[in-house]
Amino acid sequence: MITPAVLILACGSLSLTTSQRLNRSISRTRNISDDIKEIKQGTKIAVEGEQFMLYRQMLNAAKRSVLLQRVMTLLYVAISFFIATSLLIGLFEILNREKSWILIGLPLLGSMALLAASIILILEARLALTDVNNEMNFRRTSKIEFSQQGSNI
Repeated sequence: MITPAVLILACGSLSLTTSQRLNRSISRTRNISDDIKEIKQGTKIAVEGEQFMLYRQMLNAAKRSVLLQRVMTLLYVAISFFIATSLLIGLFEILNREKSWILIGLPLLGSMALLAASIILILEARLALTDVNNEMNFRRTSKIEFSQQGSNI
């Protein structure tokens, strides 16, 4: 009964951090959308190519949000399988029943869901890193005057 409990804890921790990442991704999408609106309305001045860069970032943030929603679903599925395993272990002990294939199958399904969630988290992290690198490259190569930004670089 200890192993499913540890895996439940791990999934719960991943769910919490993934939820925070999802909230930040949604906020980022909204902020970028607001920036694009301001540029289109003329209330914000943009350097050449900035609107396109922001549009790409918004698309990537939306993709990240979808990936993170899938991760949350998989983590909840995994938690469900691990909880069911714990309950069945206790139930089989109370009923003095022989261990069943189900006590092997449920944790395996939960582990597969946890593995799938982890792989998707890796993909999401790579997408986030690519987005940050693209923005930094844009900022480095754009025609922004550093003196206007208050920098001594």
